[in-house]
Amino acid sequence: MRIRDIWVRRVRHHLTNQWKTWRLLFDWTIILYGVIPLVIFLVYQYRLLWQGERPWLEEIPMIAWAVMLLLLFLLDHFFVWLERADVTLVADRALIGIMKRYSVGYQLVMSVVKYIFVLGLMAPVLRLHDWSIATILVFGFGLLFIAWLHMWLRYMLEIRRSHWILRLLLPFISLSWIYALLANVPLLAFLLGSGMVAWTLVASEGWLSTHAYVSREVEHAAEVRTSFDRSLLSTSGILEKPNLRKRPFYRPAPNRFGSVQRTLALLLYVRTPSHRNLWLRLIPLAITGILLVPSWFKVLIPIYIGYVGLQERNAFIKEMQRHPFFRSVRGRTD
Repeated sequence: MRIRDIWVRRVRHHLTNQWKTWRLLFDWTIILYGVIPLVIFLVYQYRLLWQGERPWLEEIPMIAWAVMLLLLFLLDHFFVWLERADVTLVADRALIGIMKRYSVGYQLVMSVVKYIFVLGLMAPVLRLHDWSIATILVFGFGLLFIAWLHMWLRYMLEIRRSHWILRLLLPFISLSWIYALLANVPLLAFLLGSGMVAWTLVASEGWLSTHAYVSREVEHAAEVRTSFDRSLLSTSGILEKPNLRKRPFYRPAPNRFGSVQRTLALLLYVRTPSHRNLWLRLIPLAITGILLVPSWFKVLIPIYIGYVGLQERNAFIKEMQRHPFFRSVRGRTD
C-alpha cells in the first residue's frame, strides 16, 4: 500500500467519525424543525445585508470585527496525519516527511474553503464602508495569509513547548495585523506581516527533514482528532461521564412521589437523554417561533407543542410498561 493510500484512508476514517458524531447529535427532527428554519432565516438576513437594510452594522468599530476574526483563528488547529505505529514500528523518515507534506496540503485546502466562506459573510459589511470588490478580494487574501501563519506558528510553539510569553504574543500580533488591514494602515500591516513571516521561517526550520519533535506531534495529532468527539458527545448526554464521587448518590424513598411506579417513572424520564433532550429542543424552537411567526399564526405553536407532548407521553408510557423495573413492581403502591 502506498503512502498516499494510507493518508487517504486516515482522512476518510476521520471524516466518517465526525459525520457519525453529528448524526448522533442532530436527528431528523432537529434538522427539520431547527436547522432548516434557521438556515432560511439567516439567508433572508444575509439578503437584507446586501440590500443595506442593516445600517447599524456600520457603527460597529473595526476592532470588534478584528476580535471576532481572531476568535475564528483560535478555532484552527494544525496537525499531522501520523500515528504511533509510524514512529515506533515503521520508523521510516520518508513516510514521515510525505505525511507531513500531505498534512500541509490538507490544512491549506480546508483553510481556503473556510475563509472564502468567512469573506462571503463579511463582504456586505465591508460594502457598507464603501470598499470596492478588488479591495475586498485583497483583504480576503490577507485574511487567509494571517490565519495560516497564526495556525502554523501556534502549532510550532506548542510542539516546541516555547515560553508562554511567545504564545501570548502571537494572538496579539495577529490581532494588530487584522486591525491594520481593516483600518487601512498599510505600513503597519506590512511591518507586522514581515515580522510574522520571518518568525515562521525561524520556527519551522527543519520541520520536513529533522523530525526532532515527532513524538509530540503524534500526541498532538491524536488529541486534536479526538477532541471533536469528546467535547460534543460528553456535553450532549450521549456518553456517560465517569462517576468520580466517593459517596453514594442520594436515593429517594420508593414512594417519594406518591407511588413506586410514579417515582420510578420520573427518575427514568429525567435520566433518559432521548426524552429529556426532546424538551431541550422544543423549548428554544417554541420561543423562536413566537418571536418570528407573524400575527395569529402564533396560536399554532402551543397547539403543536401540546400535540408533541401528548405523543411523547404515550410513547413513554409504552416504554415504561416494557421496562423490567415496572414489571417487577406492578401492583405495588407502598
